[in-house]
Amino acid sequence: MDLIYKKGTVIGKPDELRVYLLNDLHFGSESVDYELWERIKQDIRENRHRSRILINGDIIEGVTRQSKGDIYKQRMSPKEQVDFAVSEFYEFRDLIDAVNSGNHDQRIKNETSFDPIETFCKDLGILDKYLEYEGIIAYSWNKCFYSIQMHHGSGGASTTAGIINKMKKMRKSNCTVTYIAHHHREVAEPFIEYYIDPFNHKLHKRKHWFICGNTITKHAEYAKKFAYEEKFPSQAVLLLSGNRKNRSVEVEWIRSM
Repeated sequence: MDLIYKKGTVIGKPDELRVYLLNDLHFGSESVDYELWERIKQDIRENRHRSRILINGDIIEGVTRQSKGDIYKQRMSPKEQVDFAVSEFYEFRDLIDAVNSGNHDQRIKNETSFDPIETFCKDLGILDKYLEYEGIIAYSWNKCFYSIQMHHGSGGASTTAGIINKMKKMRKSNCTVTYIAHHHREVAEPFIEYYIDPFNHKLHKRKHWFICGNTITKHAEYAKKFAYEEKFPSQAVLLLSGNRKNRSVEVEWIRSM
């Protein structure tokens, strides 16, 4: 299957576009930091006129008998978790430009053939935004162009360098941002790439990013059981400048208190 390309929506000509990179929400987990989630939602409300949303997998906890985690400790059944996610995102459905499936979401599909994220998108009326696994989202306004290649990610990586190496391997384009999730870790690493202008015979350099989104869960029971490193919950926001002379990209984190 070819890499999916979608054009994101930009309303008007904002001085700055806030793209919320939301992943590993794990609705249904006993460890979700709902205070942080409420702060994220309030931030989106306050900036609605210049906000867009990308959802990069693991919306639900989706624990099964064959997976990590305690099936008896998760809150709600998988169906109830999907219904809850729909209710939480309903007011923001018009801001969502892309949705991916994560490994927790895929557990349910693999064991039952029921795709919880497809249902999530259908219920929100945004099935056309469902990438399933991977895609590129582009934002263009005021002669400024930005692109984001997103995939939930897979496998293990215990260090920042290991996570960045995974992103280097999955990068298939010259996108402004390569964005994964899965590792429950804040990673935002800028790097410079040079582009050749064949018409003016010049080199131009641009700032690009490797970003791994975090989670809104606190230290879950299975993480304690296996002595995983404890981290603070957060979610990332891309700040895309609408300034033609300075097409900058910065990263902001909304963290737990």
